Amino acid sequence: MKKSLIGAVAALAIGAGMASAQTIGIAGVPTGFGAAGGVAQIGFSATYSQRARGAGPTRTHGDAATVANFGFGNPVTGLGIEFGINLTSFRRFGQSGHLSFGLHRLWQAGPGVFSAALRAAYVSPWGDINAYRPAYSLTGTYLGGIGPRMAMVSVGVGTGWGQRGNDRTVRGAVGFGLGLNEQWAASLGYVGQESVVGAVWNPPALGGTSVAFSVRNLEESGNATFAVDIGRAFALMR
Repeated sequence: MKKSLIGAVAALAIGAGMASAQTIGIAGVPTGFGAAGGVAQIGFSATYSQRARGAGPTRTHGDAATVANFGFGNPVTGLGIEFGINLTSFRRFGQSGHLSFGLHRLWQAGPGVFSAALRAAYVSPWGDINAYRPAYSLTGTYLGGIGPRMAMVSVGVGTGWGQRGNDRTVRGAVGFGLGLNEQWAASLGYVGQESVVGAVWNPPALGGTSVAFSVRNLEESGNATFAVDIGRAFALMR
């Protein structure tokens, strides 16, 4: 069963007074940035694990998940509000999933910006995960610069970041991303019980679609997970 991390796919192409725009993001690590009011985020995640997951006839090395996230409110002047619909497996599409909710706030912080998000996932789960309890997280992310490059640091604590989807042990997450150019950013982090090394690609030809590549759990021989996450944001009102 694929665990989706809302906000892990997000990438920004920004100038910030530099000679050219840069892509910045942290692959596979939750961040404090959320969907602004009137914006919908669509995400698709595909994973392959060296060690098969699940039990019985559903045991598999690969799976996929998708999320539709909708933003309301204004995180700059007040609070941003998120509502998400998450489908956790493509093997029986739509038969397993959960709802998610979040609040986020954005502040100017010196030359950069800081955003914090409080989220609840696995709300009203159905299908194979109907016995899962809700998971909660609090994440803060600072977006600034190191010399000529954009940089992002994210720190969080949550109850749904274990290797098993129903694990509700309180664990931490930390991530760092560095903009390389207008299309690429590199990142590394640690979420729950696993290291995460990745890159975010924001190709101009895809018109705002971000693609994140990540490898998790390299420290455990023979049990790494490879992931590709694709995300895009749409304005619901113009």
